[in-house]
Amino acid sequence: ATTRSQRRDASMSLKMAQGDVWYQGEASRRPVIAGNWKLNPATVKEAESLLKLLATNARAFGSSGKDLPEIVVFPPFPYLATALTLLEGSGIKVGCQNIGLETKGAFTGEVAASMVRSLGCDYALLGHSERRSLYDETDDVVNAKVKLALAEKGLGVILCVGETEAEYDQDLLETVVDLQVRKGLSGVPVEEVASRVVIAYEPVWAIGTGKVATPEQAQAAHLAVRRSLAKTFGAEASRAVRVQYGGSVTPASIDSLMKMPDIDGALVGGASLTAEGFARIFEFTPPPALGRASSGGGSGAQPHEFTAQEVVGCANALGESPVWSNRDQALYWVSALDQEVWCWNLQDAPYRRLLDTVPGCVAVAQGPPGTVLVCGESAMLTLDMARPDLQPAFLSRRPEAAGPTRPNDGRVDRSGQLVIGMYNNYHRAGSSVGEDNAGLFRMTLANRGGSEAPGSEERAAGCDYEELLDYRFRVSNCCCFSADGKVMYFADTPTRKVYAFDYDPKGKPANRRLVWSMPPHLPGGPDGAQVDAEGMLWVALNGAGCVVRIDPLAQPAAGGGGEGGRVNTVVNLPVACPTSVTFGGAELDELFITTRGPDGGGLFRFKVPFGVKGLPEPEFIG
Repeated sequence: ATTRSQRRDASMSLKMAQGDVWYQGEASRRPVIAGNWKLNPATVKEAESLLKLLATNARAFGSSGKDLPEIVVFPPFPYLATALTLLEGSGIKVGCQNIGLETKGAFTGEVAASMVRSLGCDYALLGHSERRSLYDETDDVVNAKVKLALAEKGLGVILCVGETEAEYDQDLLETVVDLQVRKGLSGVPVEEVASRVVIAYEPVWAIGTGKVATPEQAQAAHLAVRRSLAKTFGAEASRAVRVQYGGSVTPASIDSLMKMPDIDGALVGGASLTAEGFARIFEFTPPPALGRASSGGGSGAQPHEFTAQEVVGCANALGESPVWSNRDQALYWVSALDQEVWCWNLQDAPYRRLLDTVPGCVAVAQGPPGTVLVCGESAMLTLDMARPDLQPAFLSRRPEAAGPTRPNDGRVDRSGQLVIGMYNNYHRAGSSVGEDNAGLFRMTLANRGGSEAPGSEERAAGCDYEELLDYRFRVSNCCCFSADGKVMYFADTPTRKVYAFDYDPKGKPANRRLVWSMPPHLPGGPDGAQVDAEGMLWVALNGAGCVVRIDPLAQPAAGGGGEGGRVNTVVNLPVACPTSVTFGGAELDELFITTRGPDGGGLFRFKVPFGVKGLPEPEFIG
């Protein structure tokens, strides 16, 4: 005779065989492996040791060429800042184990969602069975916390659901899970559920007991979760949401669990407290037949998502054009509307120089330390940032000196010439006076090849501009070059499309082709961009609050809504308007992001994982 649980599992398997399945979207769901440390370890010294080992293991695995799943650790609150520091650049994210029900005020002992997000946490773990049973957290309480977490831009939620052993024996698994999913996510918009919520199914009878549901039992339970999601939010959202298994997962059980099509990862307890054990779990062997996203990043894989942190509170009205000088080991950028050029060597306090013109962009120029080229609205200037006693020197008139435009986005090509694009000052007002009236120019100095630095009297008058494109536009952006200098990227921001051109430093760009078109669900447009050493394109999406890394040669992910290359990494910011990006730091493995007001204006930094590095910024030699 069969037991009640065997009959139930057989019934669920029959439903799966009859087509009641939701795993068609499985290949596009990046697995997520999370470690819940609970009330462990006992001291910060032990936590530091574990974090350093985890970071080393993740870096080694990521640099092996294999695509990591999304990895998150949930340390106790006192260790969060330490974890964020020690895991920087490893690809491992940090989350908090709980949040309070209030946003601020006289609530001793509570922690608000805004606090953990401001630290840099990417997830909040909510509704865990221990919070429900030991602290009497009801579904309504869990739902309130979910909404508070999702109100913080960039903070995701792992929502735990699951039944007790008594409920399981009474065939109440589907009833309990359905109730917890529906109540826990009540009032949450479907798009938030699909993109920012992970469900962790945790059979309470298996947590900390050493008991583990069979892979088939876990698959049946995950199917029940997807049914509940489908009833409330629709089949598309049900296919998009990742569902983890969270019942005493071990290195020995992970591979068999991950063979199940509706199991998208694991919420790991005790096994996450040993670096080697947790590494074995996040390095699980994916089943080739299912095409998991972690098996090499197939074309449907979800992108890795990370968060940048503010490192300079410069409050720029319009921060732009970050460039890193290897010569100076310093970052330069401008605040256009404030008429400022900024410099920071990552060690001392950043400083600024005031100008008498609106600077569109800045470039590193050949010459003594601190020499930069400033593309101003009134003229092209050279400036010695290391000598505040020296005034900017006039180098040349600007392109389109008599037009209603100003310099905006520009970079030095690999041969040392400046390519500068213009900006229609009236495009936001919908002016019909020369709407597409801005051009892209290459700036060279006459008698090129001399040893004099830009700005010297012998060369100042010999500046030439060559218009490069056979069409005009409104707002130049995304200007950057491949490592060999043979490809130039460019965008007219209002069109929301990024193009590539074959580039010859002595000729005109040719063979324009679409690299990427912003999906319709994203607001804003492409702004500044940079290329990394692997040939990938990093683009700041002004208005969408993120920077994306685009493979310009790959096909876009199915259902992504865009055209052209595929996004494989997203760096989120807590502000809406990132304006430009570049690589910097001694190893060129840090991404610096400028932003604008009203909610931004600071300089943000992201330590890039997986061995990805930038390219040295060329110096302007004319």
